[in-house]
Formats: sequence, structure tokens, C-alpha cells
Amino acid sequence: MDIKQQCITEYLTRGTGYRKLAAKYGVSRTTINKWVMIHQGIHNLPPTQKQQKYYISSMNSSKQPDPERQQDFDAALKQKIALLEKQLQWEKLRADALDTMINIAEKQLNVSIRKKPGNQQSKK
Repeated sequence: MDIKQQCITEYLTRGTGYRKLAAKYGVSRTTINKWVMIHQGIHNLPPTQKQQKYYISSMNSSKQPDPERQQDFDAALKQKIALLEKQLQWEKLRADALDTMINIAEKQLNVSIRKKPGNQQSKK
């Protein structure tokens, strides 16, 4: 049995922690965690008691946001949205200007500048 399978089996059957497995097999905890999660997903296995305890405790420990910090965060987001909308408007104007320049150049020079869809590059 390879290291990956040994880690998964030992975690699921004996409940050995990721840290102990990492020390025993010389593989990082995150790698072992990924192996176990993928194995559980492939085989439709339910989370272990240890996993349920961890996930439930991490969901319950989340703090309610401070209203003042939330207002600052909202104000910063609104400011960023305004900046992005301004940049988008500028880029639209730029695209329109470039499109107009190409149209004028094609008419005056009587040369096709835009690439036609489906055309292939000429071989040299």
C-alpha cells in the first residue's frame, strides 16, 4: 500500500490526526487533508466525527461584524465601485475612439485593417 492510501486509511479508521500522520509519513498536513477530502468525495463518505466537530465549531466561532467597521468597509467598497465605474467609462470611450480611428483609416487608405473572422495567417 502506498503512503497516500496508508494515510487515508489510518485517518478514517483509527482517527489519527493530520499532524501525527504528517510527522509519521513526512508529508504535509494540508496534503494529507486534501487526500482525505478527495477520497471522501469520490466514495461519497460522510465526514468523520472529528471533521464534523471542527467544521461546526469553526462556523459557531465566527464573530458578528462591528457596525462601525462594517460602515467603513461599505464606504470603502462604494468608493472602489465608483473608481471602477469611472475606469470602465474611460475604457469604453477609448475603445470607441480606436474603433473610429480604424474606420476612418480603412476608408481613407482603402485598406482592410481589421482581421476578418475565419481567416488564417499567411505562411511565409
